[in-house]
Amino acid sequence: MRLHPLGVGLGLSFSLSLAGCGSVTHTHASLEFASPETPDLTARGADAVRLRVQDASVSLTRSGVMVDPRGYLLTTFSSVGVGAARARGGRPGTLFAGGDEVRVEVFEGPFSSTPTEYVGRVVRGDLRLNLALVRITGTPDGPLDPEARFAFVAPPTDATLTWGGFGWAIGASPTIPSLTAFHANTTAGVQNSEGHIAGYLVNVVEPTLDGAGYYDARGELVGVYMNGFVRPTSRIPTAWRTELAAGAIDDRRIEGIITLEPGRWAEASPIGDSVFVPGDDEARADVTEEFLFALPSTQAGTIEVEPPVAVVAYQRGRALQSGNGEIYVPAEPDVYVAVRMPRPTDPRGLRLRVRFVAEQ
Repeated sequence: MRLHPLGVGLGLSFSLSLAGCGSVTHTHASLEFASPETPDLTARGADAVRLRVQDASVSLTRSGVMVDPRGYLLTTFSSVGVGAARARGGRPGTLFAGGDEVRVEVFEGPFSSTPTEYVGRVVRGDLRLNLALVRITGTPDGPLDPEARFAFVAPPTDATLTWGGFGWAIGASPTIPSLTAFHANTTAGVQNSEGHIAGYLVNVVEPTLDGAGYYDARGELVGVYMNGFVRPTSRIPTAWRTELAAGAIDDRRIEGIITLEPGRWAEASPIGDSVFVPGDDEARADVTEEFLFALPSTQAGTIEVEPPVAVVAYQRGRALQSGNGEIYVPAEPDVYVAVRMPRPTDPRGLRLRVRFVAEQ
């Protein structure tokens, strides 16, 4: 018997002659595999930026996307500051170099290798969403021209990705002079307990693309890339959009870490917005949500948690104490606490309560 290979787009039929039966013909439908067309991403080369931050504890090259013509760009908080309990460099919420010396490199197009350098300042941050808003404030030689305008892309409020769909992360690399475009597929979605997509998993893990704009198969901005996870633009805080529409943002506000007051309960509402970190067995980010708390002073005491879930005390990324429902914290500087709750399926009535009881 001779076997014929099955080709793409080719119908296959064959006949069998059986004793006492006529000829039976089986016809199989043609197999067709669609190859998606790559959208024209050329214009996105003017929206993407490269970020460089450096201080005594860290030197990073990351990415961002310009979202306002006055020089406001969106990136990840972890690109400009300490964004997680286990990260080195200080207490979560700490900005690298004080948040005022972010080097922003703006390209003229995707193949440009001579970007224009600016200086940016972090004006907004959200640790739980891992998002930050940076404003370009000047050049290495002086202040920014008040009339300066930049190419940008407006982030939609209703962007979604399709399961298995194609997309592109456009950002920068410390070793390649021009921008880079990484093709990826959406492999899964992480839904929070309020019915919103907290983020999408994609099959590209590239640390230097952290903060890059992520574009769908039509070339439209749909999210911010976070090392294998895409935060959709629909999750950008509404307050940031409102403030940008109202005028310039000059002050700084960092959210996502709660400062405890001695003896008083602090409450938080778990809804499942934490960043999913593929392969992070310690954090179990697929089933837990992490909340960060700062201690009121350098004083020993007890951390009490209701319900009695996992709680860990850290110092500059190093775990000091851990337990369930209650731990003792020493009187040392830069101590902070992470509480991890199971990702809820129904948020109604679910609350996390934490308090610090100082040692007498």
